[in-house]
Amino acid sequence: MSTFRYKKLSISINIRPYRLHLRNPFGTAHSVTTERNNALVTIEIINDENHTLRGYGECGLPPKKPYCYLADFNDIQQYFSQYLQMLKERITDDIVINDYNPFNSLPSNLFKHLRSTLDYSSDEYNQLFYFLFQCLDQCKENEKDYSFASRSLIEMALLDAWSKYFKQPIYKFANLPEPSLKPFYYTISLCPTMKEILDSTEFGVKYTGYLKIKLDSDVAKCKNIIDTVINFIQNDLKKTIYKLSVDANSSWTPQVAKEYLSVLEPIKHMISMVEQPFPIETTKVSGNDKEIQEWREIKQLYQDKGIPLFADESVCTEKDLPLLVDLVHGVNVKLEKTGGFRSAVSTVLQAQELGLKTWIGCMVASSLNVSTAAHILTCLSEYGGDLDGGLLIDDETQLFENDGFQVDDNGLIHMTQSNYGIGVTYKLNK
Repeated sequence: MSTFRYKKLSISINIRPYRLHLRNPFGTAHSVTTERNNALVTIEIINDENHTLRGYGECGLPPKKPYCYLADFNDIQQYFSQYLQMLKERITDDIVINDYNPFNSLPSNLFKHLRSTLDYSSDEYNQLFYFLFQCLDQCKENEKDYSFASRSLIEMALLDAWSKYFKQPIYKFANLPEPSLKPFYYTISLCPTMKEILDSTEFGVKYTGYLKIKLDSDVAKCKNIIDTVINFIQNDLKKTIYKLSVDANSSWTPQVAKEYLSVLEPIKHMISMVEQPFPIETTKVSGNDKEIQEWREIKQLYQDKGIPLFADESVCTEKDLPLLVDLVHGVNVKLEKTGGFRSAVSTVLQAQELGLKTWIGCMVASSLNVSTAAHILTCLSEYGGDLDGGLLIDDETQLFENDGFQVDDNGLIHMTQSNYGIGVTYKLNK
């Protein structure tokens, strides 16, 4: 823990591992895990009257994968130590902000109350938050590829605390559009056994009829998974499937995508989209013109059948979007990939300007992380998303109660507006 003072405020910032145990093995086309070692940051600000303001941040840390999942806990610690060093070097009672504003990269209607009317001389809390954001945005570690998850982690805690200071949920603090009901998807992962797949399915359909199924390049095996899951839900559990999302996690070739089309076309009325069929390298590595053309043709084939394609691993920030317009109909935006809330909002808005649909996803993470993303999902996304991280992990390792959003009987997510900030409650404070 690091502690320092600014005028009448005492500030403590702490980072720790956040180890999460999963209810079932979480399998994708490139990894299977039973636990995750995420990172958790706590920011605590105490004034001379002993009033305490706390903010929490979490970043999900999946197994590293080139061009996409770039950080582990050691990387996060390295970034965090450099951020703290900058705070200690710059902090004085005469902070100079100059022309810096943490929200200048966003449209002027967002965070508008923090752009022109802020009186620095009379509000030391606001001045402190500007300083904390300035150090985050100017941290030397931002040049490193692992900085995106690190920035998301710290920014989340800052926004949680700052919006609590204003006694607002984050979406109101950010002046986002009013939330609306959006589909909430639960992920049926590529578990090692069919029993585990069906156990996960049975748990998920208790909460929603919107489901995501993880697949790989083995068409015959995955057809059996799809058929078995659908039969199990409809005939054994007597539940309704609203929509299915198919997630290939970068594992298909153009030929495999064509083979899958014959599997998916008969159930296309159920399919909401196919996610990340092509390898990450398709758009991340130069010299892939032939492959890109093949995937353009795949997009057209799927479009002709009424099945949209989305990118996930291939889109980190808005800079990735122009290369994806010809390959997909939409994108999956995640906090850790973009570098945090502000960048995620910017990426969503830029994607929509380019005619792409938007889906809000999450890493395997607790209710803290997914509740933050829910503010963006319910306010900006057209498609909804799979903010199921809090359901994938067991109750024992979950440190936060999800008071920020609920999923109704129709599988739709809505904000509860019961708490300020992110909207979660730290269990140990109860």
